[in-house]
Amino acid sequence: MDFNLQAYQADHLLHLSVQPRRRLSVQENAHHRWLEIDGVVQSAMSLNDPAALCLPHQQVIACLLPQQADNILELGLGGGDLTRHIRRRWPAARHECVELDEEVITLYRQFFQHPGEEDNRAPQVHQADALAFLEQSEASYDLVLLDLFSQDGNPLQLFQERIYRALAPRLSGDLIVNLLPRTRLELSQALLLLEQWVGPTTPYPVPGFVNVIVHTRPRQADGSDL
Repeated sequence: MDFNLQAYQADHLLHLSVQPRRRLSVQENAHHRWLEIDGVVQSAMSLNDPAALCLPHQQVIACLLPQQADNILELGLGGGDLTRHIRRRWPAARHECVELDEEVITLYRQFFQHPGEEDNRAPQVHQADALAFLEQSEASYDLVLLDLFSQDGNPLQLFQERIYRALAPRLSGDLIVNLLPRTRLELSQALLLLEQWVGPTTPYPVPGFVNVIVHTRPRQADGSDL
């Protein structure tokens, strides 16, 4: 069941924390549970089908996922919508998630982690900065999902060279990025950097939303020269 971003209403407030620069809440109604940061819905989980993807940009991502992935990295956890979906799609995959915010990780485990998931099958969650994790890692991933959020959209590092330069050696398959460009210049910059450091890149705007889902494959995976 899709989550109606124009008409959703909560029956219960499960968690609320207010800090000087951030307001974070977990709410639910009869059909969905969702995570809001500063009034923006970050994740939405169907209570009847927790592994379903309920938000429009996530459904675009689902169409771009490969047929098979064995080593998966998520940069940005939120409420774990893609995390739950991936676990159902590829239950035997090695799956890691990186999230900087300790409270977001706590809320994921308390309210959004699939209750039937055995500990030895749960994704490994790292509390870390995404860029620092990439620069320190020596692992290889055949699917990377990059979905980082700041108070006004994506953090600036998604429009700068360093994160893509660090990501390229770790990637052996598909990269899918959820971009929230504030300007056309930001979108053009991100696409240019992905082409330069990773490989052939295609943007998929989400109708009616600022989100642009970007799909990239490394040149070596396509058999072309670096």
